Amino acid sequence: MRLLVLGVNYAPEKTAVAPFTTSLCEHLSAEGHEVSVITAFPYYPEWKTWEGYRGHWFQDERINNVAIRRVWHYVPNRASKLMQRLAHDISFTLSAFAAGLFAGEFDAIYCASPPPTLALTAYILAKIHRKPYLIKLTDLASEAALATGILDEGILVHLARAIERFVYRKAETVVCLCQPFIEKLTSFGILREKLQLISDWGDTQNIYPIAQPVAFRNANGISNEQFLVMHTGNMGKKQDLMNVVRAAELSRDTPGVLWLLVGTGEERPLIAGEIARRRLENIRLLPLQPVEGLAEMYSAADILLLNQKAAVKDAVIPSKLLTYMAAGRPVLAAVSEKSEAARQIQNAQCGVQISAEDPAAMVEAVSQLRQDVLFRRRLGSNSRAYAIRNFTKQKVLLEYDALFHRVTGEKTAALEISKKAAAAG
Repeated sequence: MRLLVLGVNYAPEKTAVAPFTTSLCEHLSAEGHEVSVITAFPYYPEWKTWEGYRGHWFQDERINNVAIRRVWHYVPNRASKLMQRLAHDISFTLSAFAAGLFAGEFDAIYCASPPPTLALTAYILAKIHRKPYLIKLTDLASEAALATGILDEGILVHLARAIERFVYRKAETVVCLCQPFIEKLTSFGILREKLQLISDWGDTQNIYPIAQPVAFRNANGISNEQFLVMHTGNMGKKQDLMNVVRAAELSRDTPGVLWLLVGTGEERPLIAGEIARRRLENIRLLPLQPVEGLAEMYSAADILLLNQKAAVKDAVIPSKLLTYMAAGRPVLAAVSEKSEAARQIQNAQCGVQISAEDPAAMVEAVSQLRQDVLFRRRLGSNSRAYAIRNFTKQKVLLEYDALFHRVTGEKTAALEISKKAAAAG
């Protein structure tokens, strides 16, 4: 099978959708398929093109036998600004389309979307080559833009929705990360048989509970007596981490509680400035940590924190939550009760959900969880067990094997071997 993959994020980026797209492509290549990727120069989550990749219009490379063509696109310094975000999406769409015209022959296109304009590129290339295209839908761009305040209701939202619904209808298959996404797209008039449920996976192999995690705390000057509340990943509008800063300010006189934000993103300078302005000593920032130390880092936390704006009602499971579950730690989720994150936490019985944008409720929940060690242990145990049952990498990749086999009509020995391995396991 020859597969053309379109997606703005890919390795060496380590956050958001990049690890999933990368691992899928490398898995398919290892199974004997020919995989070509059109992607951007690495820039996320810093929203700044990385050193070593600047000053080029395009660049070809090969990583783990996957052919990669990187193309230029506009990287905004404020991703939440409408015109800058539109320039980001459209510039990559046009560059990817130009590269796709010279990508050679393929049997199918796999598009990681949003932006919806990129799926439009997949549609046009598929029409030119008379081949099917698939969309992995990681978010509804129009809904996300409304929730984070990038867009208001108006002509641009209507246009984005029209593009989204058009490319979903024309796709051979739309991969949905959870059941509410299927229900939402069905309500848009998308045929149910086009929609396939395949979740992302939690990295249960590299992220796991460690019984005595002292290395991370020692390396960062955190004592074993401190109660550590940790948030990791992107620091953007959607995460609304000023809510955590306010919670830290409310609990500044509570001894022994440390709030830790690990990661980077558009809002990090603002957050750092507010921590300094308020002279808070009970909240710290750390950069993204090396992959080999993640199990130790997550295990060092007493609580793992998921925080989102109240307007965000994700129809997908945040990738951060899958990681938290793999780590086997209790989760405190300050999210909308209508979000998929809240539903999954309830199903897994792995954490406590509180109102979004309510720092006082966050402080109270931390206080209660701090007092109940046995409850925290039970939540953490439930987290890991739920991830193992539902979100292992092996399970998800086997589902993708079957999907690509169905779409291209190609039956491979590797698929049969994978099925036997899964059955034996």
